Amino acid sequence: MAYVTLPTFVGFTTRSGPKRATFAQNARRLYENPEKGAFDFYLRAVNAIRAGRAKDADEMAMASLVDQANVKSRAHFAAVSEGWLAYLGRRRPELVDVGRSRWGYGAFEIGISPHLAIKRGGQVFVVWLYLKAEPLNQDGANAALWLMNEVMDDLAPGAKPLVIDVRRAKEHHLSERDRLRIGRWVRSEASSFLTLWDAAA
Repeated sequence: MAYVTLPTFVGFTTRSGPKRATFAQNARRLYENPEKGAFDFYLRAVNAIRAGRAKDADEMAMASLVDQANVKSRAHFAAVSEGWLAYLGRRRPELVDVGRSRWGYGAFEIGISPHLAIKRGGQVFVVWLYLKAEPLNQDGANAALWLMNEVMDDLAPGAKPLVIDVRRAKEHHLSERDRLRIGRWVRSEASSFLTLWDAAA
């Protein structure tokens, strides 16, 4: 059985050529030796975004995130802060509860843990935040959107998936017209990942 998280799978889908094999190999090593796992660089930023929205104190939470950052992370967190506040603008969406789930395809499983869920205009959105410096391409966004949509009954029944490229204050939505096509592609990517995972044994 191969198991990865949603960010790992999205990272795989955005790579090409031999980099995909290396990525799958590293994912397997991390799965087999979790104590060697890398620190989640953006965990503090995610927590600050969530805390700020929960208290309706987004500017304060982002300022604190940047002020408490070390030299290595300050520029990254400043970009995240600027992007998040630009994304919100005058919007103040309400936080709502969100669950977790797993999506399986044969001997492959992906853990799906959205960062938050928001209610806006009467509609609930289950949100995955993308915080990295390089822009998120459409394939990566589509993978995350489709997978969240597939397990939505576990996450927040009736909600819609939403991916936010935070630094660029950009939303990605799942196109209903392309949903079946994206699903076929995600399954093919899962098969490719599993093949490379097995080859790394």
